[in-house]
Amino acid sequence: MKKWACCFLNMKIALFSISLQANSQNVYETSHVLSLHGQPKYSSDFKHFSYVNPDAPRQGKVRLAVLGTYDTFDLFTSKGVPAAVGPYIYDSLMIASRDEPGSLYPLIAEQIEFPSDNRWVRFVINPKAKFSDGSRITAKLIKETFQNYKNGEFSSFKLIMQDVEKIEVEADNRVKLTLNVPEDKKLPFRLAQLPIIHPSYWHENHKDESKVQLPVSSGPYTIKSYELGQKVSLVRNDQYWAENLPVNVGRNNFKQVKLEYFRNSTISLEAFLSGNYDIRVENLAKNWTFAYKGRDIESGRIIKKDYPRRSFQVQSFIFNTRKAPFTDQRVREAVSQGYDLAWTNSNLLYGIYSAPKSLFATSKFAHRDAPSNSELKLLNPYRDRLPEKLFKEPWTGVQTDGSGNIRRQLSYANKLLKQAGWELRNGKMVNKKTGEPLKFELMLAVPEQERIAIPFKTNLEFLGIEMNIVSIDVSQYVRRIRNHDYDMVLRTFQQPDLPGNEQREYWSSTTADDHGTQNLAGVKNPAVDDMINHIIKANSLEQLETATRALDRILLWENYTIPQIYQPYWRVAHRNNYSYPDHAGLFGPIDLSIWWENQKE
Repeated sequence: MKKWACCFLNMKIALFSISLQANSQNVYETSHVLSLHGQPKYSSDFKHFSYVNPDAPRQGKVRLAVLGTYDTFDLFTSKGVPAAVGPYIYDSLMIASRDEPGSLYPLIAEQIEFPSDNRWVRFVINPKAKFSDGSRITAKLIKETFQNYKNGEFSSFKLIMQDVEKIEVEADNRVKLTLNVPEDKKLPFRLAQLPIIHPSYWHENHKDESKVQLPVSSGPYTIKSYELGQKVSLVRNDQYWAENLPVNVGRNNFKQVKLEYFRNSTISLEAFLSGNYDIRVENLAKNWTFAYKGRDIESGRIIKKDYPRRSFQVQSFIFNTRKAPFTDQRVREAVSQGYDLAWTNSNLLYGIYSAPKSLFATSKFAHRDAPSNSELKLLNPYRDRLPEKLFKEPWTGVQTDGSGNIRRQLSYANKLLKQAGWELRNGKMVNKKTGEPLKFELMLAVPEQERIAIPFKTNLEFLGIEMNIVSIDVSQYVRRIRNHDYDMVLRTFQQPDLPGNEQREYWSSTTADDHGTQNLAGVKNPAVDDMINHIIKANSLEQLETATRALDRILLWENYTIPQIYQPYWRVAHRNNYSYPDHAGLFGPIDLSIWWENQKE
């Protein structure tokens, strides 16, 4: 037992209520919780998460807004634009707690088992688990879901499953997955969070692509009705088997959820202020500062709140490095000089944002100061192919005084462009050899963001660079993103609480050319790939921090993005008949499942 405990501590996967099991092949552990790099908060007899209200009313309704449109309920294909119903209708084997980083607790799986070498993982399925049609969720169906992810077209799930060597049904309630990369501590973690799909999806869903098919739910809600592209009405399943599990107490408090789609943020805001829906997360600084006016605001019927959060996300301009001229780091750095964040934040964003110095914002994984000795040990093998400054100082981004005068920055940009083989002719920046002008397109899905991009465009014109700004609807935007048909986009990076193998999806050479990849920048860099491998194989939190900080430095100094803004809270407006538990902030996206509608007196 002492020998196992030593191995276990090296794995840094902490388990409560561990029992030691043995068979003729291996020694393994059984637990109710899987936690990465730390001690889990909740023991096996916990009653509910501490950030929920276990006595919340459960008969209310809520109306929510979604931007864009949808044309399918198929969330697992690269075709079409899916409805935003996934979290309502699909459960996973385990579920994350939101007040601690990186811990999972039982949902469909009531236990998890694995050996000390992390070579495989076994999920023990709760015998009560069932779909909304009453059919049982068995190990055989879990295997079918995972096998279809492995062989399917959805790149994110396929990438996770590529490290699964074998899937075996050992009993009606036990499924075992043998892993190719046992060093990847986060792989079992991500497998446990994949949506579990009814077999009818795999057998029937693609027979008639012209027909919209409603999925059978494995989660707390089912789809009651819909108007394609415009509305979806969900109702809580009265027969939901997991309603009283500790992970669900105080959650899923709305009996009905109605989603309404709006083409853009302006129309959506008007609808909210007119009383057409109930809770709004505001993403535009101008709206938050000036647009919330009227009797409902003045009377307190609508409440504005800065809702705290602990996850880190950064909004950035992203270069598509698959396409010239952004294949050249010097051109990317030169273009970056034209974005004056200090002026933009002061004059257009009303000073409410912070300037990001890292793609991991203010977390412990953000790089700081000059590289540490442990970081340099990882970075030094690539000294001849990375910027020299990376090894000596932190990345700070383009520094301006906020006055709008950026002559020094533009002069530096000119120098970089000259080194890269560009010159100014008749007011246009052109390639010295071909005479081709330096121009590109910034593609937006939110038209209201154009006002942020216009000063950027103007500054680049002083360099002779032409940046065209185009705003397109969501369906076109999704299609072009999937096909890598863009030069630059403005997007938000939502990083996980504990970085891991998802960084391959964002930055790895192995994903750069995949259809529908999340590697929007098309990064193909051996140094980046190596840092990701160090992240995946980290044996301690200290090693994880070191590898992530090294990755952060490379991504920033190679100018794959122009980090724009971040903020430590969600801006939320809601009608005063809705409430939520008081807490100091949660990890992950805002969780409306713990809100409730107050009962009328």
